[in-house]
Amino acid sequence: MRLSDLLARPVRDSSGQAVGQVADVRLVQDGPLLRQVHHAFRVAGLIVVTRHTGRLFGYERGPAIKGPWLVRMLLKVLHRNTRYVPWEHVDRIDEAGILLRVPLREVPSVHDLYQESNP
Repeated sequence: MRLSDLLARPVRDSSGQAVGQVADVRLVQDGPLLRQVHHAFRVAGLIVVTRHTGRLFGYERGPAIKGPWLVRMLLKVLHRNTRYVPWEHVDRIDEAGILLRVPLREVPSVHDLYQESNP
């Protein structure tokens, strides 16, 4: 599978409700050793947005990302419904898009993830 197979794909929850579209993919490098040099990458999760107004510019990565206050606030408002879908929540990928095995209410907001990890 290529990243281009995932990016901009529509995402639906287990009931068929639209969640958004894939804006980014999170990878981890813990796969099998390749050519005795480095480990393969695998998909850890998907960043799903409800609107594609501009780019995320890395601001979805949490409070550690610094930048102009106005830009941060504007992107936070525009992308307040950005969600992180762990790869384990993906049921299947077909012509219609990506179907999750969980309902929308179980798909965490990206902002919630950073609040949980930074008390």
